[in-house]
Order: sequence, then structure tokens, then C-alpha cells
Amino acid sequence: MDNRQSALGLNAIARIGVLAVTSVCIASAAIADGYSGPPRGYVEQPYIGWTGFYVGGNVGAAWSTVDRANVNLTGERVNNDARGFIGGGQIGYNQQFGAVVLGAEATLSGTTLSDDFRSLKLPTITYRTDVNGIATVTGRLGVAAGQWLMYTKAGWASGRVDVAGRNTIGPESFSLEEWRSGWIAGAGLEYKVARNIGLGLEYDFIDLGSQHYHLTTTLGSPVNIVDHDVQVQTVTGRLNFHF
Repeated sequence: MDNRQSALGLNAIARIGVLAVTSVCIASAAIADGYSGPPRGYVEQPYIGWTGFYVGGNVGAAWSTVDRANVNLTGERVNNDARGFIGGGQIGYNQQFGAVVLGAEATLSGTTLSDDFRSLKLPTITYRTDVNGIATVTGRLGVAAGQWLMYTKAGWASGRVDVAGRNTIGPESFSLEEWRSGWIAGAGLEYKVARNIGLGLEYDFIDLGSQHYHLTTTLGSPVNIVDHDVQVQTVTGRLNFHF
């Protein structure tokens, strides 16, 4: 009897052990299944980052303010203020540190800014200033919030400026074309509509400084222009492709 009781006890213990191991395995599998992934119907959102190169285009409106303190031909102050369009391209690089985004950008744009001023003293004489192109190299500082990037920018700017004058009743005229250097400051907002495509809006203020010009007309008359100041403001829409 003792042997039979011992055998029955051992069998019971073995069965209990098998049941315990089986229960542990089932529980482990259930736990693993419970944490194997997100619940059904959940779509994991892709990470939107701003580090990398980008290239794109821009188009918008521009305003120029041009003052000439004095032109000796007529001895008067001259203003050439114009409105027009601006369009071009940009290329840059961003580096993201948490929510902070540092970057650098270069742009090259053409404009339609042109204005004629008719002399108040000699109405047959007109003065013209054209701003035909703008190039910039800037640093950028931004704050990222997912698909949004808000930033400021500042740096070097250059503009192709044409200065001219003519007498409408004669052949006498003068003209000068040059690239002038100055500075730019601006701010913008960009939104990534896709992982690699961003749409943005930007405002910029550009100061091309003040120049004195000493020219000669086609008939040999001296032309002295004092404090020729050029400032440009732009509002542009931007499309960027990020890599």
C-alpha cells in the first residue's frame, strides 16, 4: 500500500508540474501577443524631421523704395518707388537639434521693379531706377513643431541696380548698371505636406545701401547723384523639396 500511495503521489505531483508549466507558457504567449504591436486600426505616424538638404522655388510680390537726395542736372530730390513681382530659386541645408533648427540658405531671384520719375523743374527729363535681380546668402534659426517650422533669417544680399536718365526731346542720356551689396533680414513659416515636400510663406527686408554716382551724359555733361538709397521688401510663397 505504501508503494502504491507513493506512486500515486508522484503521478499527482508530475501532473501538477505539467499543468503549471503549460499554464506559464500560455500566459507568456498571451502577454507577448498583448504587446506585440499597436491595436488594430491604429496607424503609426511617420517621424517628420528637418535635417538635410533642400531645393525649391519661390514667387511673390516686391516693393522697392529708391531715394536720390540730389541730382545736379535739375538740382532736385528724386524718388523711384516701384511695385512688381519677384521669382527665383533657393537651396539650403537644415540641422535639427531637438526643437531647434539651424540652417543656411542661398537664393537667386529676378524682379520686375522699375519706375520713372519726371523732373518737376524740367519735365522733359526723366530719371529711372530698375532692380532687376537679387541674390542672398543667409543663416537661419528656426523652431520645429512636427510638420511646422517657424524661422528667422539674416545675412548678405546683393542686387542688380540700373540707374538712368534721359531728355525726352533730345539725344542726351546717361545710364549705369551694377551689382550692389547690402543685407537682408526676414522671417517665414513652412509646413510639410508630405515627408519630403514643404510649402511656405516668407517676408524679407533688403537694404542695398547708399551710393554716390559721378557719371557723364552722352553729350558730355557731368551727372552727380548724391545718396542713391535702395530698399526692397518681398512677400513670397515657397515650394521646397527636402532630401
